Amino acid sequence: MSPNGRAYLAKLYELLHQTPEEDRLDAVREIESHIVEGIAHGQREDDILARLGDPRKLARAYRSEYLMEHRSSRSFKDVLALIGFYCTTGLLSIMVIPVLAVIAYGFGFCAILAIIAGIVRTFGATWIQMGFSPDHQLPTEWSMAFAIVVGGILGAIAFYSRKYLRAYIGFLSSRYRAVLPDNRG
Repeated sequence: MSPNGRAYLAKLYELLHQTPEEDRLDAVREIESHIVEGIAHGQREDDILARLGDPRKLARAYRSEYLMEHRSSRSFKDVLALIGFYCTTGLLSIMVIPVLAVIAYGFGFCAILAIIAGIVRTFGATWIQMGFSPDHQLPTEWSMAFAIVVGGILGAIAFYSRKYLRAYIGFLSSRYRAVLPDNRG
């Protein structure tokens, strides 16, 4: 392998510093094997490296693969790393992921609060105001029904936002997995 190929592998190894050493070495060995196999089949090393693309994108793909495979053992730090990974993958992700996450979890929390407020107001807490405007308040006996409707609407918004957030992250993961050599045609 030429110094150019060795430099590519060294850069990939360096960029995978956030993954465990064993996974880091496996990724570099896999790419090295891919390069050596291509050369053995008569391909030029420069062509192979060009097809592999930027080592930063390849490292992001491996990091994404690692984080997606280790869902059950994910720590809070890993979740933050996953969010950071997806937020830095493009301009659209910087906007879509945080907005959908805030909507999903914010509206979900508000749905729970609305239902709790309806229950508390039904039992006589007059300091909780429910109505369509400040001038028009609902009678206390309608509090629970109103809270269930509002909570249901907020909950539906939260549910679908979370659903589309997961779908978008899954889409990004599949696009980055396509960068990996085993998935190339």
